[in-house]
Amino acid sequence: MDASAVSFGPFRLVAAQRLLLEGDKPVRLGSRAFDILTALVEHAGEVVGKEELIARAWPTTFVEEANLKIQVSALRRALGDGQDGHRYVVTVPGRGYNFVSPVSHQEPAQVPLPRQSRRRECTICRSR
Repeated sequence: MDASAVSFGPFRLVAAQRLLLEGDKPVRLGSRAFDILTALVEHAGEVVGKEELIARAWPTTFVEEANLKIQVSALRRALGDGQDGHRYVVTVPGRGYNFVSPVSHQEPAQVPLPRQSRRRECTICRSR
């Protein structure tokens, strides 16, 4: 994925910045669950094999399939998958996972990012 963003439901994924937003609020998501989400969104509407997802999230490590299930579960929790009728990630038994939500791509110039807090801590004041 390049610097563009992908929108689905109330979320925006800016993979180049490793950022997932719900509206304008960042969503806390572990790095492996983020890698899995990115792979699934890149192939939205297609089944992504378990081996491919494992290789993406753990590129230099051998892990059991149970690790993938745990990370997909964390991803589903973060997205609220299954709540209020929203479905994002569907398990395809024996094969892998499918990202089923419609996605739309935004060009980099159109990607509004959350505002940074204007409040900055004064290091001199803090040390007093």
